Amino acid sequence: MRKVSFSLALLAAALLADGPVLKTGQTTVYKQGDDGTYQAGLARSYTRNAVGVVKDNATGLEWQDDYSDNGGYIKDANWTDAVAYCDSLTLDGKSDWRLPSLKELRTLVDRGRTDPAVDPTFINTASRDYWSSTTSAGGTTVAWDVSFYGGDGGIDRKTYSCYVRCVRSGQ
Repeated sequence: MRKVSFSLALLAAALLADGPVLKTGQTTVYKQGDDGTYQAGLARSYTRNAVGVVKDNATGLEWQDDYSDNGGYIKDANWTDAVAYCDSLTLDGKSDWRLPSLKELRTLVDRGRTDPAVDPTFINTASRDYWSSTTSAGGTTVAWDVSFYGGDGGIDRKTYSCYVRCVRSGQ
């Protein structure tokens, strides 16, 4: 089996450790006591600029959503090439882009959406796996990713190809 899923409880515990807790996006109540019941956390808010950079107003992170440097196609690469791509990216006149951590990448998942599970402010999102910079503690040859089909994630061998969305800390 290529992908190992991780539990939402583990992810929630990790997200509570640093930064703001965002609403999951789930608004439907499937069972009393779920996220749809409480809808806790900070509201999601995004701003897109003219050159394809999306600012997350809740976290302050800025996200790549322009791939004109790659012929308009979302970058697809193995993990090493994904890190190098982000490190060398210049977008919106800035060159301090990097591959996001798992925690950062998971902040984009909107549980109220699927295929893709991300706010529609992002117009260049495939419902596929995206690399994070987070290497698995279980082995240095694998890293965590996030699938934007439904928002789940897992680990993949770093030699596999996944999509790339770069991030910067913003202002």
